[in-house]
Amino acid sequence: CAGGVTPWNSWLTCEETSTGQVYECDPSGKNDSKVLPALGRFKHEAVAEDFLNKHLYLTEDTPDGGFYRFIPDGLTKDGKINFSSGKLQIAVLNGDFQEGKVEWKNIKDPNPPIWQILLKINELRYQVKDSAKFNGGEGIAYYEGKIYFATKGDNKIWCYDTKNQNIIILYDHSTHPNPILSGVDNIVFSSSGDLFVAEDGGNMQIVAIDSDGSLVPILQIVGQYESENTLDLHLILQMRDYILVLNVENQEAPLVVLPMK
Repeated sequence: CAGGVTPWNSWLTCEETSTGQVYECDPSGKNDSKVLPALGRFKHEAVAEDFLNKHLYLTEDTPDGGFYRFIPDGLTKDGKINFSSGKLQIAVLNGDFQEGKVEWKNIKDPNPPIWQILLKINELRYQVKDSAKFNGGEGIAYYEGKIYFATKGDNKIWCYDTKNQNIIILYDHSTHPNPILSGVDNIVFSSSGDLFVAEDGGNMQIVAIDSDGSLVPILQIVGQYESENTLDLHLILQMRDYILVLNVENQEAPLVVLPMK
């Protein structure tokens, strides 16, 4: 599981269990972490803020997971999202189509009793019967009015336009003419608008998707074939032509930086 950073540099950490919640944590350690019940109980993976509209978007790491949006009831005095209350919604698409106009429907009970979730009788993604299904939601990021997220089960990168509320598939491993990206996991944007995608599996690379849609390998972990400890992509953006030694799952593996395009 992952999480997401807030504009005020706290970290929203996600619990990847069927009864999981989101916690706001202070990386400096000055403030205690606090649970955010309004963001619901489900198998959370990652979260990103739409800075313009003050909405949150969340992914769910399960083969038939939902794509969620949280609209707060209000903001704090200093303009931050007030996590205490709001509407948790799930995306709905027209029929079996995976792309197109998104309709958002409210989750009636974001925090059902744990026993109901464990017995699979009131899981959030099933509260809206026609909700869109995404195969293993992973990393999510916001950039210039759009939300991007990865689904590992089908190796796709999605793009949701927050203005026209339309969703498209940006990358599909099964149809792309140069399918070098697989095992899609965490994602982050560079300041120049390139989308960096970390592989969990595949060739264990960081691959950039340029603004024109082309794929560029940035670096690769050699001697490690999968990792639940996905690389810190914010650190990757600061690296250039040198080699690091990274401890991945208790095994030291050289991190080889490939040449930029």
